[in-house]
Amino acid sequence: MRYEIKSREASAVLGLDGAMLNSLKKGEIEYLWQGDELHWSGQAPVCFPIVGVLPENRGYAFGKQCNMKRHGVARISPFEVFERFENSITFIQKSSAETKKAFPFDYELKIKYEIIGSTVTTEYIITNTGNEKFPFAIGGHPAFNCPLTDGESFEDYRVVFDKKMTKSVLRPNHETGLVDVSKRYDALKNSDEIEMRHSLFEENDAMIFDNIEAKTATLIGKAGKGIKIEFQDMANLLIWSACNEADFVALEPWTGISNCSDESDKIEKKRGMTVLFPNETASFKFKITMI
Repeated sequence: MRYEIKSREASAVLGLDGAMLNSLKKGEIEYLWQGDELHWSGQAPVCFPIVGVLPENRGYAFGKQCNMKRHGVARISPFEVFERFENSITFIQKSSAETKKAFPFDYELKIKYEIIGSTVTTEYIITNTGNEKFPFAIGGHPAFNCPLTDGESFEDYRVVFDKKMTKSVLRPNHETGLVDVSKRYDALKNSDEIEMRHSLFEENDAMIFDNIEAKTATLIGKAGKGIKIEFQDMANLLIWSACNEADFVALEPWTGISNCSDESDKIEKKRGMTVLFPNETASFKFKITMI
């Protein structure tokens, strides 16, 4: 089932399946990637309680074995509608016997979407409903059509940051999704922008801007249309597109990153993990603005 929220300027459609964005429209332009089987059938899944992958899909959280595939359990487990208004909707997922086979902890995850003007705010609200502490990371995975308008190409777009970037980036292995921290790549150096080209994503996977200095990134084309993403609550940003010249760019704000070569199988020791104690709640937001 799908639900529309709207403002005077724009609209968003959210699906109960995965509690994720299915459409972002301003005027006649569809900003959100609609998915295809050739490149990537996803659109904007939530990543929880891990982002990226664990080695062989397995790890231990405070001694408890966790068996989770890429991006965790939330995106493949049922949600319900918690609250709905004309310009906002909140979904809720509670841990179940099924989720606890993979992540053996009790939690409640709310995802709130609110649209004001041309901006959609996504808020993740995580509560520990059990009697044991647990570690988690969370992140968004929205992909945007690139190009957005007729007469443009993928290479007419660039990602512009709100400040110059001084660090090189990490990149996960295409096959395993794991990150070798001994290898960094100069995707951009002492610059505030990176030009999009398909070759960026053919030999290597996503660009991981870990502990990123910038907090705003804008995907913008020569016609002046694009997407601005603001991620003050998130420490990392990934830029990704699929192989074989996919016509989308994903801008992914994450609190953590995929498992790294210098990390053990202890999930609580991974980069960017938040530890939530019983009855404790944490929340993280990011914003998407249609330009």
